Amino acid sequence: MKKFFEFFKTPPLWFLCVLAVIGIGAMVGGTLFLTQASLSAYVIVGYVFLGVMAASVGYCVYGFINTLPAISARALKWSEGKPFWERLFREYGFRAILFSVGAFLLNIAFAVYNGVVGVLNSSIWFGALAAYYILLIVLRGTVLIYHIFRRRAVKAGQAAERTQKKDTYIYGVCGVVLVLMPAALSAAIAQMVGANEAFVHTGITIYVYAIYAFYKIIVSVYNFVKTWRTDEMTVRAAKNINLADAMVSILALQTAMLREFDMGDSLNVATMNGVTGAVVCALTAALGIFMLAIAIKRIHSSLLPP
Repeated sequence: MKKFFEFFKTPPLWFLCVLAVIGIGAMVGGTLFLTQASLSAYVIVGYVFLGVMAASVGYCVYGFINTLPAISARALKWSEGKPFWERLFREYGFRAILFSVGAFLLNIAFAVYNGVVGVLNSSIWFGALAAYYILLIVLRGTVLIYHIFRRRAVKAGQAAERTQKKDTYIYGVCGVVLVLMPAALSAAIAQMVGANEAFVHTGITIYVYAIYAFYKIIVSVYNFVKTWRTDEMTVRAAKNINLADAMVSILALQTAMLREFDMGDSLNVATMNGVTGAVVCALTAALGIFMLAIAIKRIHSSLLPP
């Protein structure tokens, strides 16, 4: 009996992977039973499937948290003697910048897609979304390009004080762009409210996007708090940008859910989307002002000599 409880207290990775597959299968099954008219008589089965999904996902999160130290130890041992992997597993700053490259490439893809669709359909909605993603590209591109030149300068012998001051300037510039970002967001939100536009995720994709959006905001908030303790300003800037992006993902999820589940009869959809959009814009601008204030304070403090 003791071994039984120990197994579920610290489950092996293979067991968590099996549960994750079961959770995904339950999500698919639940969606089919709840959305297909031919299966409407068995709606209770759909809710059972969704219950299985919730239980599987909840336990997987618990299990991964408990097994993470053991997984990390194995990864660190495996990475010994492999420079890239050793740096990836051991240096938080390196991981943050590397993952920002992936987000940067996705932003380019989204900007091109929304821009092309906006031009072809003369759509203000898609044009505003393209402008938003272009600003994200500018933000992430600034951090990434600076990080490349920063590394070369440090290797060439640039003084630590000078590097720290330049890092803070870049952090402040990112704050300024975040303050300006609500201009693009507000244009998209105004079009969404006035012309009944929305982000669209149909069928099962909305559940997948919901999981992704909540994962994104939870991880972004966690990283925002975590990076507060570091003096690596470029890493802090990258994580703050992720937080701003994650807040927009929550807005996108809300608009998609209201449209997908046709809640217009019971809720004032335009008002809800407008209020949530205004909150996201205000929080994004507040984050930018916060970053700018921190940068100005550090530049004029004794921590950063001229």
